[in-house]
Amino acid sequence: MTDATLPVTQSRLTAFAREYLQTIGASVHEDGPRWHVNLPDYVDVEFSDGSEFEVVLETDSSEQGGQDEFVLAPESEFAQQLLDEAISISPVGRLSVTDELSGGEYQYPDWVVESDLQVVDASFMPYYDREAVFAVVQIGVETVSEYQTQFLEAVSIDASSQEELTGMAETVLQSFYDPKNEPGDSGWEDNSTESIGTEVFEAAVSECQQTALDNVREAIADIRESASRAADAEFDEYRQLQNQQLSDLRDEIDSVTTRLQNVADDVDTAPSHEDRIDALQKREELQAKQEELEKKRADILESKQHGFEDKRREIYQRHHLEVQTKPVATTLVSYERGEIELRLADCGRNETMRAPYAAGAGYTDTVNCPSCQAKLSPDNPVKMGVTGLRCRKCL
Repeated sequence: MTDATLPVTQSRLTAFAREYLQTIGASVHEDGPRWHVNLPDYVDVEFSDGSEFEVVLETDSSEQGGQDEFVLAPESEFAQQLLDEAISISPVGRLSVTDELSGGEYQYPDWVVESDLQVVDASFMPYYDREAVFAVVQIGVETVSEYQTQFLEAVSIDASSQEELTGMAETVLQSFYDPKNEPGDSGWEDNSTESIGTEVFEAAVSECQQTALDNVREAIADIRESASRAADAEFDEYRQLQNQQLSDLRDEIDSVTTRLQNVADDVDTAPSHEDRIDALQKREELQAKQEELEKKRADILESKQHGFEDKRREIYQRHHLEVQTKPVATTLVSYERGEIELRLADCGRNETMRAPYAAGAGYTDTVNCPSCQAKLSPDNPVKMGVTGLRCRKCL
């Protein structure tokens, strides 16, 4: 998972619900864990028939709200209804991320962060504007039987290159979506996608969904492994029960066989016609019982011979993961690309270096060592050499 992966927590839901309700014109009076919400007459929502209702903030989603009362909690029905409604009616937002937004704080390249050099000055030189699509993608992971979890993954994709802008997602989150921030004037605008075209926008949103899925793939793999272990345990328990049933059936069949032998003796030695008829009837019942038990045993043995294939398929199908993604919020982001100039110092010596940079996104491309042209990285950071900047490899 990335720094922009947001578990569906109470604080995130609270921030989202507050922002969404105010966006549609509702007045929200907050009284601790209880909100009184009043909708304007012109707003019609699917989750409530009335214009007034209460929202209760709870961490236990199993708690049920009363009449005109909704429980807002991770995995609660109301939280899902709120997300679905926001998706269906909210317009595409537009915002602008500029150098001013950083307040002079820049995201330095990792090969600088891991270096011994000190950044004594930095300045960003914008060359041109670009468009990106920011999306908060809901990723639902569940099995047919019981397991369910959700992630909210924030992703930014450059609209033209479909390159992921990891730093941009974090910047937008911190500046516009962070639950610690009170809602206010953030420079947000409702706008269309005319500047990049609908097809380009939809392609970028689709790429956001795929990227979001890739970013939580490790977590999903852990969930899948857990579900697989649960399926293994259930199947192993089933096999043990079947083996125990085979043992029980064998004992029952032995018991019925012994009783049949005794009844056969009774048929031969019956003192009267009536006694013989009773013995014959009992023998017929025992033979039917024996056939029934033998059939059960044969069916289990046949199933066992094939590895209990049908039951195995049923169990593993119930524990099979279903992963679905959908964008909860989408925003068109205008941002500046250019270069960042860094003045690096060590032991009283200063040298400058430039790197491709985007406002809000950080550095956007690889940079080579000025001396040997080796790629700079956290493992090969920039160093101060005798004649200028070098890297670890050529120092």
